[in-house]
Amino acid sequence: MFGRQSKADQAALKQAQAVVDSLVKTQAVIWFDIDGQILEANDNFLNVMGYQSDEIVGKHHRLFVGGAYAASPEYTEFWEKLKRGEFHHGTFERVAKDGESIWIEATYNPLFDDEGRPYKVMKFAVDVTENTAKMTEAESKLTAISNSQAVIEFELDGTIITANENFLNAMGYSLLEVRGKHHSIFVEESYAASNEYKVFWADLGKGRFQANEFMRIDKSGKEVWIQASYNPILSPSGVPVKIVKYATDITQAKLNAADSAGQLDAISRSQAVIEFDLTGTILSANDNFLNTLGYTLDEIKGQHHRMFVDPQEARSEEYQQFWNSLAKGEFKSNEFKRFGKAGNEVWIQASYNPIFDPQGKPYKVVKFATETTQRKSAISLLTAGLANLADGNLAERLPTDIHEDFVTLSGSFNSAMVKLEELVQDILDTSVAIAEDTQSIASNASDLATRNEHQAAALEETSAAVEEISATIKSTENNAESATNAAQTASQNAQSGGDIVQDAIEAMQRIELSASNIESIVEVIDEISFQTNLLALNAGVEAARAGEAGSGFAVVASEVRVLAQKTADSARQINELIGNSNEEVTHGSQLVDKSGTALSDIAAGVDTVVTSIADILMATREQSLGINEVTQSVADIDRTVQTTAALAEESSAAATMLADRSKHLKSMVSYFSLSKTTEHKKPELVASNPTPERTPVAPQPAVQQQAIAVGQSHSQQDEFDDDWTDF
Repeated sequence: MFGRQSKADQAALKQAQAVVDSLVKTQAVIWFDIDGQILEANDNFLNVMGYQSDEIVGKHHRLFVGGAYAASPEYTEFWEKLKRGEFHHGTFERVAKDGESIWIEATYNPLFDDEGRPYKVMKFAVDVTENTAKMTEAESKLTAISNSQAVIEFELDGTIITANENFLNAMGYSLLEVRGKHHSIFVEESYAASNEYKVFWADLGKGRFQANEFMRIDKSGKEVWIQASYNPILSPSGVPVKIVKYATDITQAKLNAADSAGQLDAISRSQAVIEFDLTGTILSANDNFLNTLGYTLDEIKGQHHRMFVDPQEARSEEYQQFWNSLAKGEFKSNEFKRFGKAGNEVWIQASYNPIFDPQGKPYKVVKFATETTQRKSAISLLTAGLANLADGNLAERLPTDIHEDFVTLSGSFNSAMVKLEELVQDILDTSVAIAEDTQSIASNASDLATRNEHQAAALEETSAAVEEISATIKSTENNAESATNAAQTASQNAQSGGDIVQDAIEAMQRIELSASNIESIVEVIDEISFQTNLLALNAGVEAARAGEAGSGFAVVASEVRVLAQKTADSARQINELIGNSNEEVTHGSQLVDKSGTALSDIAAGVDTVVTSIADILMATREQSLGINEVTQSVADIDRTVQTTAALAEESSAAATMLADRSKHLKSMVSYFSLSKTTEHKKPELVASNPTPERTPVAPQPAVQQQAIAVGQSHSQQDEFDDDWTDF
């Protein structure tokens, strides 16, 4: 092949081979077949990846990549491109034998056969792991800065290249609104036109760093304060190529600082301010403090705080503890007595405020104070006035030239004292009048209590009498009820007797009928006796005729005749007895008839008696109910009278106590000393409801009077009167 090439081609080929050899010596080189199987690798590559040649030859390239990437479509497409003969260059992450990530700058170069088809891949690589780590760290730092700060990039002349979201949000712009514009859109027009602004950018163009607090203007025209650094970015040759600005919005902090400074300035103008170190040595003081105590700053600076306090207090343990507490960071606030340069007492309302460094340790003490000397004097005068008031001296008055804050209070105090003096005078006069009137009330109440006691006693007697009457009527009611029951029993017995008599009459009638029947029977017996006698007589005649043969029969006939005669005689006797019995039965029947009539009359009379007794029982019950109502009313009146008597006694006791208290009130009011002596006048007491004259009324029974006294209605009084009349 070389024989058919020209010398120029051979020279070029040798030069290319020399370049390849040089690359193989200086770079990591590895060969793959077109499918990615490893064919060979030089020592540089093996050293970078930590393998021996026999550990990788015949293996696939995926040995050097992570499992997830090896299975991804991107990895498949990567080798498909190489199979198509496409060159590939970039920075790649690969995995070494020990599992560590290796970053390489590599080119994958397809090699072609004589027919122009790729048949293997030669890879040249340089280990850039260290540089990549540094770049990653730098990018991470820049990202962190960008996330936390406002970042904007400029050309050297101040033209805006780009800005992050923090900057855009702080200034109220979008990136399209600022890109290509000059930095001057963020500053006031007067400053943008100033020579100072031009020098600022000129210095940045020369690579000079700038850092400070800057006031800028946002899109709405509002002031925005930033803590910023303008950082020139240099090329490898040290030439500035652009400006990157890192900024933090400190607008609120600036406003807070300005507010705090303003407040401190306002406090310094209105209050006395002095500063000490932690031991109490004076560092500084404002004019208010110096004027209050009469010193100049040179006279007190470097001196100790004890120069303002009483020497005895300065030597005390409490004073030393006071400064020890402040040195520990403990706040102190109170009203303090201090001494001015001339030895005069100065009262101040002050707070001692430990000031802390950034580590939270106190390093000095600032005292804010307001003089309260005149206020203290006014309070002392007011306290003295109140003490005099407590001692009963109402003549005390506060001076009119008191501190202006207490002028109104002084006037109110003096007015109150005048009013109180007048009130005490009126109370004193009124207590005298009350005492006199109370004595009269107590006397009347006592008399009323006595009368109520007598009335209650009389009412108790009346109540006892009414209760006895009620008991008597109750007994009468019980007797009437017993009589009614007895009369009803008698009526029932009379009715039963009438029924028995009627039965007796009916029995007599049946006896008369039986007697009539017996008479008929006796007549038949008599007839039979007569016939028997005739037959006996005939039998005797026949026996006589018979002679001897009939002698026995004659005896029988004689006996039969005798028996017939006796029967006839007995029949006549029975007939006589029956006649007599009929007469007696007739007479008895008449008597029984008369008894039935008498019993009927008795039953009618008993019914009349029962009706009368029942009427008496009903009337007695009604009377008993009326008496019970009267008794109840009397009991209610008795309780009312007892209550009235008790109230009268209480009123008497209360009136007596009121009189005593009036005397005590007079004694208490006499405790106060008045500024002037006034004549005690008994106040005219006008009743709100004057009592009209009453027309004398005729005396009524005690029970009726008490019933009216407790407020019974007219109808109740009428019922009571009716019951009383019945009684």
